[in-house]
This record gives sequence, structure tokens and C-alpha cells, in this order.
Amino acid sequence: MSSHGARKKVVFRCDFCHSPLVKRTSHLSHDHLRHDSFNCTNPVCSAAFTGHTELTGVASPSGLPHALPTDLPPSPAYAREIAQRAHRLQLCGSQPDLLDALPLPADH
Repeated sequence: MSSHGARKKVVFRCDFCHSPLVKRTSHLSHDHLRHDSFNCTNPVCSAAFTGHTELTGVASPSGLPHALPTDLPPSPAYAREIAQRAHRLQLCGSQPDLLDALPLPADH
């Protein structure tokens, strides 16, 4: 670690003065949607911004054996992986593939 301490990751910068923004408040509007409020760290500028964080898809399934199903669709990459596994299984029958160590999820 450097002598200057840990550096904070800057996610957004102010449109007006380019200083880092800090998330001040957020609230959950839905299971997959959070509304956020950001403030500029420059005390002279003091601009405020709003936005939202949204979960839009499943990129990788849960590793839990009895995980609850989700209402989120698979991400395009995950959907492609599921389709490729099913295609290889159809072509190769019972010949296992090194990358197919995990079973396909039942809900997809």
C-alpha cells in the first residue's frame, strides 16, 4: 500500500468541474432497480445528479444447489453458453466436454 493511503475508485465525475462525484443516497424502487443521488465533491460547485442502477440479466447462475429461480432473463453471453452446451450435447451424445462440468440449470 502506498504512503498516501488507499485511493477511492471514482465512478463518475461532475459534468461541470470534473471533480469526483460521491453517492449520497439511494433507495430500492424494485427488486432490480435502485435510484441514486450523487453530489460533486468540489464545495464551490456543489452540483447534484440523480441516476439509477439496474440489474438486467443473469450473467452466471447461482452455485447454490437449491437456489430460487429469478425473473431476470439470461444475459446474451449466458444464453449463448446454454445454447452451445445443448448443441454440443445433441451432437456428441454422452461424450463429456471438459468445460461442461456443471449441469445446465433447470429453469433456463
